[in-house]
Amino acid sequence: MSSFKEQALVPVTYVQVSGGLRLRNTTYITINICPGNLLNKGIKALQVGTLLPNQGPQNIIKSIDLNELSLLFSTQFPFSPLTSSKSTAAAFTLPFTFPLDVSALEQTITLGFEGSDFAQLAIPNGQTTTDIEARIIHIFFGNVSLSVFGGAHSTFERFVTSTTVGSKQTLHLSGSANADAKTAVGLLSLQNIAFSVDSSIAGLQGLSARPVTISNLDV
Repeated sequence: MSSFKEQALVPVTYVQVSGGLRLRNTTYITINICPGNLLNKGIKALQVGTLLPNQGPQNIIKSIDLNELSLLFSTQFPFSPLTSSKSTAAAFTLPFTFPLDVSALEQTITLGFEGSDFAQLAIPNGQTTTDIEARIIHIFFGNVSLSVFGGAHSTFERFVTSTTVGSKQTLHLSGSANADAKTAVGLLSLQNIAFSVDSSIAGLQGLSARPVTISNLDV
């Protein structure tokens, strides 16, 4: 009777999860090999493709906090202000427990106010940092044009006015994102992550929240 004297590492060429999540790295499984058997040679050359069960649509993005947002207006393009943020945080969850470090993010965001969508913000792919344990993505972007819809100028003007004179306003943010995420087994490409959340933004309170300081004056 033959005994197992050798072990072979059999490559698993890919693991794919339905819904846009792909794992492209090669991993290996160990199989005991009985020497001298032609079947063993075939096992050594075996490539296995595995499809994980589809758990249906996932509500991955739980919240988006606009801790800081700036709009730079111009008389030439009053409804396409340049938008920047030095502090935006997105909390997320996933149906698995291994650590996930989102290192880059591309987003298309539709902004809504008082029940009406009024603009779209297309943030190009950029680097992000992730609080892995808390599962919070820290996002930074600069000088991205906010495209106000042609029929929504009045809604945009109400949003700007309310934010200027009020203490806090609520925006509805919806859209999709593409992310690159680092894991222990390699880089994951997460595509078309849909989200729809409400986010609060602090207002200027009619410039009374803090004393106004004039730093430059052009005459």
